[in-house]
Amino acid sequence: MVNKKSEVIRVYLPPDANTLLSVTDHCLRSRHYVNVVVAGKQPAPQWLGMDEAVRHCTAGIGIWEWASSDRGGEPDVVMACCGDVPTLETLAAVQILRRHLPALRIRVVNVVDLMKLQPPQEHPHGCRTATSTSCSRPTSRFVFAFHGYPWLIHRLAYAARPRQPARARYKEEGSTTTRST
Repeated sequence: MVNKKSEVIRVYLPPDANTLLSVTDHCLRSRHYVNVVVAGKQPAPQWLGMDEAVRHCTAGIGIWEWASSDRGGEPDVVMACCGDVPTLETLAAVQILRRHLPALRIRVVNVVDLMKLQPPQEHPHGCRTATSTSCSRPTSRFVFAFHGYPWLIHRLAYAARPRQPARARYKEEGSTTTRST
């Protein structure tokens, strides 16, 4: 879908039920767009209250200060995520990092509106500061959890920002319905 005209395509990956409600409300009220909402069907943690979810969805991307440990300063690592399961995985990874490296300054960034990763000249929802302010700093390591193709994230977030080098890596380990025997 992201290869279609940017004037009509919107892609949302809500991290929990309240953000799903907010995104759904927005999509049902919109006209003349193709809205893609990617959401799981399994029970999952609730990360945001309804008011927080509405604010987060309105912004499309944001720093989750409650999950971060950089206290608004320069982070050592940025842990970004997009989608329900990647958010769960990211927050679990942050918990492990805090346990083993308590001095590590971690910034957690969640992306609801995938198109926020693009610059504004590429998409109407694009955000000039989406990856420069919220996500990556020149001195920070950057990890982006996303259950999709790495080239897509690379294309959306970094192709238009050549001064912020990135390498996307993807390792297929099955799906959420894969069972080990």
